[in-house]
Amino acid sequence: LDKAGFDQMPPTLKRYLFRASVERLLGSAKDIEMRHIEEMMSLATKPAGKRLSLPGGLTFSIEYNRYLLTSDPAALSPLPPLKGEFQLNIPGETRLPGWRVEAAIIKREEMSDEEGDFTAYLDLGKSGHKLLVRPRRRGDRFQPLGLAQTKKLGEFMIDAKIPQAWRGRIPIVCSQEQILWVVGWRLDERAKVSQDTKQVLHLKFEPD
Repeated sequence: LDKAGFDQMPPTLKRYLFRASVERLLGSAKDIEMRHIEEMMSLATKPAGKRLSLPGGLTFSIEYNRYLLTSDPAALSPLPPLKGEFQLNIPGETRLPGWRVEAAIIKREEMSDEEGDFTAYLDLGKSGHKLLVRPRRRGDRFQPLGLAQTKKLGEFMIDAKIPQAWRGRIPIVCSQEQILWVVGWRLDERAKVSQDTKQVLHLKFEPD
C-alpha cells in the first residue's frame, strides 16, 4: 500500500483495506480478529522498520514509502539471497549466487562518469587484490564516502532508507581489514580514487 495515499484515507476505509488485503492473501479473513486490525492501525503510525506478525504467517511491516503485508517480505527484494563468503578474481570474473562480478585493473584516465550504482572505482593500492564479497555482519562499521569518521553499517542502512528485508542481501565488498563498498549504495572513503592513485580497480556487479 502506498504510504502517502493510504495516510490520507479515513480510518474506516483503512480498516476495510487492511481486512480486504488479508483476505486476498489468505483466501479468508476468518482468523483475523478486530484486535489484529487495530494493531495494524496502531503500527501504521510508527516509524519505518516496525513490523507485526499476524495469523496465517503474514507479516505487516512499515517501510519508508509503503505499508507491506506479505508472507515473505524478503521475496519482494530486488536483490538475490546472499550467504557465505566469496573470493573475487582480480582481475577477472567471479560468479556468486545471483550475481556476476567483473573486476578490471585500469588507469585513472580510463574511468567513466556514466556508470551506475552497481559499479565502483577503488584505489587498488588501498584495497589490495585479496577481496571478498559477503553479506553484512553484526558489528560491521565502515566510513561512508564523504564522512570523516566510521559509522555502524546498520545505522547507515537505516539513514539510507534501505528496506529491512533487503539489508541481509546487499553484497559487501571487503578487504582483510575493512569494508570497501556497500554495493549499490556507498563506497568507503578510505578506498576512493584520488590524484595520487596509480592503479584503479574497476568492479561491476550484474544480475546473473
